[in-house]
Amino acid sequence: MPKLKIFPSDSIWSKYIRTRDNWTCQRCDKKYAPPTSALHCSHFWSRGAWSVRFDEDNCQALCYGCHSYLGGNPQEHREFILDKLGQERFDALEKRKNTPKSGSIKYYKSKEFRLTIKEKMKELGEW
Repeated sequence: MPKLKIFPSDSIWSKYIRTRDNWTCQRCDKKYAPPTSALHCSHFWSRGAWSVRFDEDNCQALCYGCHSYLGGNPQEHREFILDKLGQERFDALEKRKNTPKSGSIKYYKSKEFRLTIKEKMKELGEW
C-alpha cells in the first residue's frame, strides 16, 4: 500500500491533537514532554479518509507502543474508540467518514485551514 503524503496541515494537526490530549497517551496514560516523536496523532480511520482526516473524534494521541498495538488489533482499536466516544458519537463519526464533503481536500490543504488550527492552539495556550 502506498504511503500517504504528509501535508503542512497534517503536521500542525498532529501537534494540535497531542496538545489537546495534554501530551499524554490516551490508552496507557503515559505523559510526554513536548516536542517528541514518541507520541503520535493516531487516526481510527486512516488519513486516506479525507472526510475524517482532520476530525477530532477520529484522532487521539497515542504513544508508539499503543499506536502499534491498536493498529495491529482492529477489534480492540474499535472497542477503544467506542469506549472513548460512546455509541452515539461513534456512529456520527462513522457517518461523517462515509459522507465525503465536496471541496474538503482543497480546504484542508489550505493556509486558511492551518490558520484555523493555529487559533485552536492559541485557545489551548500553545503557539
